Amino acid sequence: MELINSIVGFIIAIGILVTFHEYGHYLVARMCDVRVLKFSVGFGKPIYSWISSKTNTQYSLCMIPLGGYVQMLESKNQDGQPNNIDENDQKYCFDKKNVYQRFAVVAAGPIFNLILAVIFFAMTFMYGISGVKPKISLENNVYEVLSVNNNEVQRWQDVRVELLNNVINEKKIILTLKDTNNNLNQFPVKYDSSILNKEGDIVSNIGLNIIYPGRDAIIGEVNTNDNNQNVQVDDRILSINGQLVDTWNDFVTIIKESPEQQINIVALRDNKVIDYDARVLEKNGNGFLGVSKKIDKTDFVFVNYNLSDSINRAITSTSDYTILTFKMIGRLVMGEANVKNLSGPLSIAQFSGRSLEMGLSYFLYLLAILSVSLGVLNLLPIPMLDGGHLVYYVYEIIFGEELPYKVQLAAQFIGIALLGFIMIIAFYNDFVRIFS
Repeated sequence: MELINSIVGFIIAIGILVTFHEYGHYLVARMCDVRVLKFSVGFGKPIYSWISSKTNTQYSLCMIPLGGYVQMLESKNQDGQPNNIDENDQKYCFDKKNVYQRFAVVAAGPIFNLILAVIFFAMTFMYGISGVKPKISLENNVYEVLSVNNNEVQRWQDVRVELLNNVINEKKIILTLKDTNNNLNQFPVKYDSSILNKEGDIVSNIGLNIIYPGRDAIIGEVNTNDNNQNVQVDDRILSINGQLVDTWNDFVTIIKESPEQQINIVALRDNKVIDYDARVLEKNGNGFLGVSKKIDKTDFVFVNYNLSDSINRAITSTSDYTILTFKMIGRLVMGEANVKNLSGPLSIAQFSGRSLEMGLSYFLYLLAILSVSLGVLNLLPIPMLDGGHLVYYVYEIIFGEELPYKVQLAAQFIGIALLGFIMIIAFYNDFVRIFS
């Protein structure tokens, strides 16, 4: 089921993002009176296609959902040789438009991705999204994180973004914390400048001791009765067969390793220590007791806003993620960030499937972040990407002539090699991350 959700989520996500990206190119091209020959979502053999009687554009949905393209009328082919274009149609050719129009057509794709991110963020904030309250443990005391450098945070995702922003900008980090007595404290976070070279979550790497909800081994529901009649809701499990149980993960580990066994449980019930027996069942080769953990709803927060606030926060979030992504890429290029944190299509598929299972808000939030990533990626000054072509046009604007064709051709080969190298790293990271 998880595999199916990943495939479905990936196809939906990439389909939406690519379609909107290519529609940006298409729309501005039409506004500049460029004739569009093909509008394709995906590559390879078309699953479905039709030709517009009005514009004579062929629209296609193809089998490989890893991109798309808009083919425009041009007076020259890829080898720089003239195409057989009628004299009356020369004015509709993309390469015959002035440099500012060509710049606008190419830039429209990434810009539309950023616009789409604003839309998805706004929809998420209006619909509402839940999350775990950011709580940490310091010197055996529990604190809730209220702000990072005076920027309010309500979920762990907010904390991660603020930490990354400040680490990348090499700023001092001060957390505003609230203890269980509602007293406020200022806590400075010390970190090494090389922290981005570490693999994994910025929160853990920076040294914050996260308190996860439902960490304690407390029974929340009893789902089967024939094997565990003695187990009751709110029992705090202390040990099983003499093995100490500190967390719910400890409890789950012991149960999984004990299929078809009779176990003795020591638990705390109504402030009294008691013990009783239960029988572990077998399910898919693992032990299964038929209970679930107790979740404290106060550990979670539901965040939503009105239309105006949602739009403002969506614009701010898109701006923050865009700048953050550019800076992270810069750190990667400079060797100041860990390339193992780079993700590829397999991770995107996995994240898409999980967010689909979690609900609409999480999927919209993921689409917003992916849309920013796609927009930023295409703005990079790499030949073969939109950003590479924009560099050519900037050269033309400055020097009044096109970049020599031989230089463009050489840069194209470099771009292909560079993108191939990045994809190899991303796929390798995906395989290691998923199958390790």
